[in-house]
Amino acid sequence: MNGSVRSSAGLVWRHQRLVWWIFAVNLLLAWLASLPARATLSAVLDHSLESARLVNGFDVGALALLLFRPDVPTAALAPSAVGAAVVFLVYLLFLDGGIFAVYLDDRKLSRAEFFENSGLFFWRMLRLALYSLVPFAIAAAVNGGLAGWAGKLSSDAPQERLGFFVMLALFARLWFDLAQARVVQDNERKLLRTIWRSLALVFRSGALFASYLGIALFSIVIFTAGVGLWVYLPHRATLASFLLLELLTLTMIATRLWMKAASARWVALLPRGLALAPVALPVEETPAPTPPTPVEVIEVTDVQPLSPEPPISE
Repeated sequence: MNGSVRSSAGLVWRHQRLVWWIFAVNLLLAWLASLPARATLSAVLDHSLESARLVNGFDVGALALLLFRPDVPTAALAPSAVGAAVVFLVYLLFLDGGIFAVYLDDRKLSRAEFFENSGLFFWRMLRLALYSLVPFAIAAAVNGGLAGWAGKLSSDAPQERLGFFVMLALFARLWFDLAQARVVQDNERKLLRTIWRSLALVFRSGALFASYLGIALFSIVIFTAGVGLWVYLPHRATLASFLLLELLTLTMIATRLWMKAASARWVALLPRGLALAPVALPVEETPAPTPPTPVEVIEVTDVQPLSPEPPISE
């Protein structure tokens, strides 16, 4: 597992411009989404003493009172944030084809090659993303059924259920990451067949799942430590708070690409079509019939005619 984690981390490091591209677009969309909120809140707080409770610190009570004011239409601010999130999700799906092409070949693609792969596989990546919702819907239905059946027993075990859903999320993420990698490697168009065969591959790749689990634990530790540090920062350290939160965002992006790199490396090291191509049954060959031996025809060209026998004299 350690070798897989290190080698996939090396892939992310060698192609770190992918991390910076995604981070830059995330930052730009966040800034654009904040403009309506800034304009609305500026009109309310610019000439109010209550703004000091938010500028010089973070007062939860002041924020709650602000959101309940009639001149702060919070419902009108939500579409900008939701729209930015949807655009960012589509942007990530668009990049997936190029990202897996880079990680599978482990080489720097030109911009034309990268965006060519991104456009070529975009619709297939979108369909895979929609298919990936099915395991979570099934798990939610099963969880609801168990909660209704077990009642208090289920409600008293939130930690066990949380762990179950975390493991399920990692399993589904690995499953569809492998499917994405196979689609890009083989230019596969039959997605349902690829998804089914990738599921069989997941059950045989225990070391890869362990790598995913290790990367996920690493990201959880980093995120928890970062949030804990952010809580204890001085209220006036606005710049430090902003830089810390952006560093956490950068770390989350890098760890997600780390998972993609691990699955791409795993697929790249497999022989083409292993465990995914149908098994060809041996076909007994029928020997071809032997052609008849040609008969040699001898042409006689010099034949002397027979002379008549002389009459017999008595």
